Amino acid sequence: MADRFSTRLRGEMARWIRDGLVTAEQGERILARYPASAAWFTRPIALFSLIGGALIAAGVALVIAHNWAELHRWVKLGGVVVLMAGAHGAGLAARERGYAKLSEGVLVIGGSLLMVGIALVGQIYNLSGRPADAIFMWWALLLPAAYALPSTALVGLGWAGALAWYWTLAFDRTSWLGAELAGNAVLPPVGFGAVGLILFGLGVLHGDGGYRRVRHLLEQLGLITLVGALLPLGFLWRDLHMSSSTGRWPEAVPFVLVLALAAVVAASSRLPRDTASARAGFATVLLAVLVYLVALTGAVGARASGAVFRALGYTDWALSLVTSLALILYGARWARRAWVNWGVVFIGVHALTRYFDLFGTMLQTSLLFFLTGAFVLALGWVLEKFRRRMTAQAAAQGSRA
Repeated sequence: MADRFSTRLRGEMARWIRDGLVTAEQGERILARYPASAAWFTRPIALFSLIGGALIAAGVALVIAHNWAELHRWVKLGGVVVLMAGAHGAGLAARERGYAKLSEGVLVIGGSLLMVGIALVGQIYNLSGRPADAIFMWWALLLPAAYALPSTALVGLGWAGALAWYWTLAFDRTSWLGAELAGNAVLPPVGFGAVGLILFGLGVLHGDGGYRRVRHLLEQLGLITLVGALLPLGFLWRDLHMSSSTGRWPEAVPFVLVLALAAVVAASSRLPRDTASARAGFATVLLAVLVYLVALTGAVGARASGAVFRALGYTDWALSLVTSLALILYGARWARRAWVNWGVVFIGVHALTRYFDLFGTMLQTSLLFFLTGAFVLALGWVLEKFRRRMTAQAAAQGSRA
């Protein structure tokens, strides 16, 4: 892409000159030090290299595909190993030469080839098992290597693989977790809400050092997963729940909840520096979400009445709002702009969901579209003003830190 820094600098420089921060002459001298460079893809050699490399790769792939059955198993495995080793070696070499982004991209290719190798071994030797088992082996092998290299991109890929493994396991009826979640409308959101807390806690534990990008990724994955799990639980007031058909108490979900408790407790000790009351306040919000998930699990195991689930549904409304506000306020306080942005988004999503839940079936189609459009515009305008104010506060807090 083109040089974003130079482009943004020119736009900012015009404002600085207009506000009297620098003179026009000083602005020109500053811009002269950072000339805008052409985008890399506008260079002929780059285009020819991309086209030529793609054609060579396609030719090799076609040759291998046509002769795949005739290739010996050791040739197949050896090819994957060579490619994987070559990708990691090239990534490390690029890092030593100062090409950090290229290095991370090549290392991610090498990490992805590990999954290809696991799938290839399963195909060659006709190994039976769940798809989740292969994904588990992949991320369990990938994460230690990612931290040992170290590579933030590989670490992020590994944790994304762990989330994919849990997702696959949760919808596999032959697994311990999947069998428990099947046929129940409450336990799947509870299970994913607990995983959201685990991911968020893991993100906080990575801190603001060399793994800051991993923290950013895991926090956002955790928040999206958590709020995505809380959203359907807000419909319990309609008495649409399905309690456990076997009458047995859940066993797999409580295990995940215990892991979530450990993640929340560990993350509470790594929150940004602040007063004890402020840190305790945010930890209390996370623990409140966990307690709510535990209460839902207990209600399912005890085959609670519809009145209990309706009360838990209304509790979800308040908890979703409190969690979103906590993200906004603490995000501004601790200079976590992503928390502010996601908190605003979650309030908007929650408001729209409750709008359709409460009023959507009471209006004619044309009137529904008109009022909904007006509601969305007004809501978006209010939330954007609020987001800008809190983001500016977060930026000011970050500059003072």
